[in-house]
Amino acid sequence: MVIDSPAPASELWEVAVALPLFHPLTYRLPAALTAQVGSLVRVPVGRRQVTGYLLGPTLEAPPGTLRDIREVLDPIPRFGPAMVPLFRWVADYYQYPLGEALSFIIPGAATPVRPRRELWACPLDQPQGEPLPSRLGPKSRALLEYLRESGPTAVTDLQARFPACRDSLRRLAARALIGLEDRACFRAPLDETPPPLEEARLTLVPDQEKALGAIIQGIDEHVFAPFLLHGVTASGKTEVYLAAAAHTLAQGRQVLVLAPEIALTHPVARAFQQRFGPRVALLHSGLSESCRAEQWRRLSAGEADIVVGARSAVFAPLPRLGLVVVDEEHDPSYKQEGGLLYQARDVALYRGKLAAAAVVLVSATPQVTTYYHALEGKYQYLNLARRVTPQSLPDIRLVDLRAQRGEPALKIISRPLLTALEEVLGRGEQALLFLNRRGYARAVFCLFCGRVFECHQCSVALTHHRAQDRLVCHYCGYSAAVPERCPHCQSTAIKRYGAGTEKVESELKRLLPQARVARLDRDTAPDSRRALKVLDDFAAGNLDLLVGTQMITKGHHFPQVTLVGVIAADLSLFFPEYHAGERTFQLLSQVAGRAGRGAAKGTVIIQTYQPDHYVFQTVQSQDYQAFFDRELQSRRQLGYPPFTRLALVRISGLEEEPVAREARRLAAALERLRTQDQDLRARVRLLGPAPAGLTRLQGRFRWQILIKSCGRPALLKLLLHLRQAWIAAPRSRLSLSLDIDPATLF
Repeated sequence: MVIDSPAPASELWEVAVALPLFHPLTYRLPAALTAQVGSLVRVPVGRRQVTGYLLGPTLEAPPGTLRDIREVLDPIPRFGPAMVPLFRWVADYYQYPLGEALSFIIPGAATPVRPRRELWACPLDQPQGEPLPSRLGPKSRALLEYLRESGPTAVTDLQARFPACRDSLRRLAARALIGLEDRACFRAPLDETPPPLEEARLTLVPDQEKALGAIIQGIDEHVFAPFLLHGVTASGKTEVYLAAAAHTLAQGRQVLVLAPEIALTHPVARAFQQRFGPRVALLHSGLSESCRAEQWRRLSAGEADIVVGARSAVFAPLPRLGLVVVDEEHDPSYKQEGGLLYQARDVALYRGKLAAAAVVLVSATPQVTTYYHALEGKYQYLNLARRVTPQSLPDIRLVDLRAQRGEPALKIISRPLLTALEEVLGRGEQALLFLNRRGYARAVFCLFCGRVFECHQCSVALTHHRAQDRLVCHYCGYSAAVPERCPHCQSTAIKRYGAGTEKVESELKRLLPQARVARLDRDTAPDSRRALKVLDDFAAGNLDLLVGTQMITKGHHFPQVTLVGVIAADLSLFFPEYHAGERTFQLLSQVAGRAGRGAAKGTVIIQTYQPDHYVFQTVQSQDYQAFFDRELQSRRQLGYPPFTRLALVRISGLEEEPVAREARRLAAALERLRTQDQDLRARVRLLGPAPAGLTRLQGRFRWQILIKSCGRPALLKLLLHLRQAWIAAPRSRLSLSLDIDPATLF
């Protein structure tokens, strides 16, 4: 209903509605409704009924009429007051409507969560030392003894230990010796719960002790304490943050641990379960929507103190946060590439600031901007320069593919790499083969007319997948049969070019028929469970050789791996991105770190056509500082982060000409403002408009404008003008997206 007179200030609430609005709306909460911050409600907007979240009461009534909240859809809040400042900051920083951001962040956002219920048996308090009552049967006595020792237990768990125990439980409840309670229950997202270790932690070496001491001091001071934990592969970084987590939990505070990929969250969660038991929740997009919502509800109910997850877990409802760990902080997977385009690493830092918590950024190859901030004193720098394993860092060899052209039978696996693989198999050891491109052939074309078979929706070549004998687009999923004739000239001279992981796997089986070979990429492991199965088989020694994409490059500990082979190291080096060299250095250094983590020395063989390039030279010498110095010099000269802030404006539509026309109009409007404002003229530079590197994606043409800014205020001023210019001339068939701190410009 519409209320014409002002409502009492205590009854006014701000609601973030699921609409493209950049500010919350104010409503009156009727006396008949009960709600809290974080409750899901239904409210009227114009003639529509939409969902939204209560952000808190407000003392200011907006001008005009005031309307009532119609319904509280879920009385149990999805988040508490401590999360509201974080959500407001995320919406403001990434220039995204607040209500739509919450719909994107919170699992099962539009519907109430109905947790499953389960019967629990709970021992009632008894005077200390009081003996068990007499006249109890053997089964009832055993049950009561177990419950008094173990505490409240789900009846289903009791039945596994004491079959057919329900009658005994009812008799114990009738005598007021136990209580039977109906409780919400939460399914375990992990397949199994390993028993806790007997030892609290492993013995740390002096470098680890020093790093841990600094982190503990930050935790104890209850102030925002950001750290960069920079350690070579196998230097014991995980053990440091496990020990820091134990200290945090002992204070009654909570722990958040982020991993860049879903496949890595499970082994990290297992490590925490082994150390801390069932206090661990798991959050990532690979779980079903209902399971994610259930884990979120479990956290809201205070049923867990540790969250392990991928980037979306950064928003987990943890009101007593004391420690945040961002493992492999350099990984581009922390950047969300659809919807709310947030960077989880940066959100984690701001969340730590709000919670007065310690935030530990962990990497063997830190992002250039992160290392720069550590050197500037923005983060406290902690260094683990040596491995804790028996072996030193692996030997790295560069194979010049220009000198390997004489053996046509070895087009993918060079002679030096093949020889090394044969030696590894002869010793009963294992090897990893890395190629960051899946499929069998990277492109298929007509040898007669030169026509490349491209996706009809994206401006990319289709990849041949031999197992399905299909041409597949890795961007939109379109697939087609391999044609027998060229559709352009009718020639039958169809040629396959380039190699993917599927072809490498095939070549290994041809060259080394005695080897047990498997492949790990999105084709063989489209979900986390299948990926874990392959990794577990490899760790158990059931496989000799594992071929994979970047899924195999980081976070895994395989003591029997003594050889890592990089098939085509040049693939990412010349990609049209300002940070292509950094990405290549990180990928190669990370995958190299999988070798020699056990008793035997490791070897890494990198196949390249550019062995003299500084990226490969610094990877070979394992000299991060030399790479950083060279890269920073280039960034300073070209005006890229950490010396500027970037924002990528992208316009897309079904027809290219309207997209190009609108991109030019917006760019002209921004340039006029920039030239008229002295501060903007000095601080901001515009590049474009121009077609995106991937001009057509999923049927939509894309043009973009890159904004470089020295400082955030100037950038915000320009973006506000951009939004006004877009609203002033709306285009129903065009869309605009804004990417703050983009991970890719392609």
